[in-house]
Amino acid sequence: MIILFLGLVLASPPPARPDPPHTVVGECGRVYPISRGQPLPSTLAESPSDNAKCSAVVVPLSDYADLLNTEKWAESIAARYTIDVAALEADRDWYMKKLEEESKPDPFLERPGTQRWFGRVETLVTVGVVAVGLSAAYQYGAGVPK
Repeated sequence: MIILFLGLVLASPPPARPDPPHTVVGECGRVYPISRGQPLPSTLAESPSDNAKCSAVVVPLSDYADLLNTEKWAESIAARYTIDVAALEADRDWYMKKLEEESKPDPFLERPGTQRWFGRVETLVTVGVVAVGLSAAYQYGAGVPK
C-alpha cells in the first residue's frame, strides 16, 4: 500500500503555475520609473507641477502579487525535485570523471603503435632463434660428413 502511494505521488505531474491575480481597483496600468527631482508621470500626479521626492519604480499591485505567487510556485517545484536534481548531478559528475579518464593518453607501453613494434621485434627474434636452432641441428646432426 505504501509503495502504491509513493508511486502515485512520484508519478503525479508537477503543480501548474498559478494564474495571475486579478487587477486591483485603482492600480497603475503599467510600470513607471520615478526619478528624484523629475516631474511625476501624468497618470500619477495630481497636478502637473508635482515633483518626485524620491526615486522609485511604481509596479502594479497585481504584477507584484503575481511575482510573489510565482516565487512560491518555483520554491515548491524546487523542493519537489531535489532528489531528481541530486541524482542527475551525480550522473553528470560520474560521466565527467569517466570522460577525464578516457581522455588521458595511454602509457607508452600500452599504445597500439608500441605494441605493434614490440610484436614485430618479437617475431624477428623468434624467427632468428628458430633459424639458428635449425641451422645448428643441421650442422651438428646428419648434415655434415665426418
